Amino acid sequence: MKNRLKEYFYFSKIERAGIISLIILITLLAVGRFLLITYYPQVSLEQRDVSELTAIVDSLQEAQSLAEEKEENLKERNISENLAELSDFNPNELRVEDWEKFGLSEKQAQSLLSYKSIIGGFKSKEQFRKVYVINDELHEKLSPHILLPEKEVQTANNAPRWEKKKYERKDRVYPKVNINEADTAAFKSLYGIGDFLANMIVKRREELGGFISKEQLKEVYGLKEETLLRLDTQLVFKPTTIRKININTAAKDELKAHPYIYWKYANVIVNYREQHGKYRQLEDLKNIVIINDSIFQKVKPYLEL
Repeated sequence: MKNRLKEYFYFSKIERAGIISLIILITLLAVGRFLLITYYPQVSLEQRDVSELTAIVDSLQEAQSLAEEKEENLKERNISENLAELSDFNPNELRVEDWEKFGLSEKQAQSLLSYKSIIGGFKSKEQFRKVYVINDELHEKLSPHILLPEKEVQTANNAPRWEKKKYERKDRVYPKVNINEADTAAFKSLYGIGDFLANMIVKRREELGGFISKEQLKEVYGLKEETLLRLDTQLVFKPTTIRKININTAAKDELKAHPYIYWKYANVIVNYREQHGKYRQLEDLKNIVIINDSIFQKVKPYLEL
């Protein structure tokens, strides 16, 4: 038991030094506080002293307000006198102190002179009115005495640099191209149509035997719909003589060469003719099972008996 207590209350040499230092510090603080209270007692102000100090402060503030008010009145009176005795002047010749006589602050006067420097000097009363640091009331008082014209007279020498010359705009004439007669050169005159597209359009027209509507241009390889929309008013369709294929005499190879007649249609058209004899009307093609009305209406303009 004794050994266990000894373990709890045993301190090393460093720990004992620290404890002793802490005790000394606490003692010094306590003694110091006692000495301060004894030899330097707190000074307390009585209510009468506080009232006297408050009265002095109030009187000083009132005196300052009166002085500022007097100074402001004097300044306004001086400005009024300066405006009353105002003679004609050129605003380009006044300095900062001259503008201060009209009631502007030094900062406002400097701003006015900077604006004057930027525009190269005031050239008219109208231009001077754009000075934002001068209010409308002051402008009205100064305007009759300003030695400037009401508006700037424009000449070749003082015309604004940014003023653009006015040119008469002529309506642009866009070329019109007949899609059934135009050659590749005519198609290339259109914006967005180059050598490749021009050749593809002519090639498609030759394969079909002629265009029967502008809608067929959508079938041209590489020709985008947005290009067609942009050129819609320039692309003109005029009916022409369409090259037609005689379904009673044409061979399979001749029929399949047409873009709308594939090999299977060419084959059944010839086989039907061989089995049933010559076609008496184009509508007889609809007797063939695989040729529906949609296909028939598409290919009909290019066929004959």
